[in-house]
Amino acid sequence: MLDDIYQLRERARGAYARGDTDTAIATLILAAGQTHVPEQDYVPVLRLLTDALLKRGDVRSALTVEWYAAQSGNGSDGFAKARSLLPRVPPVDRARTLAAEGQMAKAAREMEEAGLVAAAAILREKAKDFQGARALWSRLGQVTESSRDAYNAALVQFNLARCAKQCGDARQSREAIVASVRLLEEAADHFESVGQRERAFDCFQVLVQIGRESGMFEDVLEGFVNCIRILREDHLKYFALQYFEDGLTAAREKAEFSAAATLAREASEYARTLGLTKESAHYTLVQATLWNEVAKQHLERGAPPEIAENALLAAILAYGEVGQFARVGKHYEQLAHMDLEAQRRAHYARAARRYDGVKDDVLEASPVPAHFRQDNHFPDVWHVDLIEWEQQGSAAEACGDVLLDKRWPELVRRKAMLARLTAFAVEARPDDTGIATMQARVRLAEQLAQLQLYAVLSPLEKLFARPEKQVKLGVLGAMQTLFFKRSFITVRAGLRDADHDVVDAAAKAVEALYFQHAFDPLARIVRESPQPNVRGSAIRALSRIDSHESAEFLFGVLDHGAPGDRGAALEGLKRARGMKFVELAKSSLPAAPPELQAALREVLHARGYAA
Repeated sequence: MLDDIYQLRERARGAYARGDTDTAIATLILAAGQTHVPEQDYVPVLRLLTDALLKRGDVRSALTVEWYAAQSGNGSDGFAKARSLLPRVPPVDRARTLAAEGQMAKAAREMEEAGLVAAAAILREKAKDFQGARALWSRLGQVTESSRDAYNAALVQFNLARCAKQCGDARQSREAIVASVRLLEEAADHFESVGQRERAFDCFQVLVQIGRESGMFEDVLEGFVNCIRILREDHLKYFALQYFEDGLTAAREKAEFSAAATLAREASEYARTLGLTKESAHYTLVQATLWNEVAKQHLERGAPPEIAENALLAAILAYGEVGQFARVGKHYEQLAHMDLEAQRRAHYARAARRYDGVKDDVLEASPVPAHFRQDNHFPDVWHVDLIEWEQQGSAAEACGDVLLDKRWPELVRRKAMLARLTAFAVEARPDDTGIATMQARVRLAEQLAQLQLYAVLSPLEKLFARPEKQVKLGVLGAMQTLFFKRSFITVRAGLRDADHDVVDAAAKAVEALYFQHAFDPLARIVRESPQPNVRGSAIRALSRIDSHESAEFLFGVLDHGAPGDRGAALEGLKRARGMKFVELAKSSLPAAPPELQAALREVLHARGYAA
């Protein structure tokens, strides 16, 4: 393929020399589409493409190409050529160029001129101009205050609170935090009411961060409790346990031992319902330890001894639950020496004597296994989501962000460059319904999908809202490769479409979207869809998710699902590679009713296991 890029480059040179600029550009873009070639072969093509685009007067496209070339390390002038184009491009492009060179204050002014207030405020934050950023967030807050978009209004208030804190304005920071929390709770309620629990989950994750930033542990706790609730409702059991762990850690760090003990108790009960006896015992021991910390904390603060007494009694109950009777005796002895009523001390002394010589039971206790733990790192959505909101689904702007972000590898940034070039042609003609523009929209959907990034979902959602059938089909094809829960928002819209071809494409996307976090949207499709083929697609996708939740759900389908659903489950499970369903089938086989036994044996036999 390396020879091809040389041949295309020479062919473009010839066209350019003849004055056929359009052919030269088309040929060079075709050459640039070979995104796998080494940088030293790729950048010379881009240099020619920049010149050809400038000759045609397409300065924004030329600057886009120059952005990549300038960051390649092979160009001698760096951003010099890009800077020379700035007087001829819109303020947003000037802002991006200046930001790429580290000139954040100048970039912020240009972004503000472009009317992108959130982006300008973020750039001022990066320039450490928190006063300027605060003014912009305050201005944007007045705009979002009257809107019905509680989520983005909440993010604006959170950013205002952060900047006010940096400026030493504690009052404004506190007021903005209060407003942000109220709006987040309102947004979460709305998302849950319309069945978008993943968006509600985002709200509660932000609430955790708000609490951390403001030092308000109540918000941290509320965020974790609701995250855990949603994960439990979505049957993402091990993710829920991970959030129990994270909530416990946050509570301990703030010395909120009572809240931590309550979380530990709930984690223990939850683990027990999952059959995780070792993990349940571990959380019970953690709970007892934390109740001891509560008692110690109250005694050190000079609180009434009765409060410490209650905490120690809670520890006794926890230890007794897992057979740690020697520890129970020691705790009764400790209670007998506390400054309590004489009658109660005597009662505790008698109780302590009953445990003389008693030993703790041998206990198997261990935390959640490491392979079940997940990285719960949460991105700064208070910036990222506002940028997306402000860009209003523009593929050109989303790709510009990716292109200039050197955290992404060369391959991704090359593809972002090409998609941005296509986006210019598409977005410049929003009302054009001609065949050429429609084909360009389909091509843009394909190019966006190749980036494999969450950032492309908003532009794809905007494309899907268009009336052209071929564009909808192109977007649904793109969704097949984007493994994010948010992808299901577009796919479910496709399932409701009046056109049968669009519905079929959406069903095909459903079957392709199998990943661990997809369990809830897939299970919801099975429960809610009236169309057997759609349910079958979701069931086959679930069969490829090797998780306990998916295995148990499919077991239920085989046990009492509709005939077509059982057939889809059998088909998917016989082809699956994961082991979770195999383990469940083996353990359940002896007690299963005859019809279910036959289905389980069929699956096990197809997978090569004796049954």
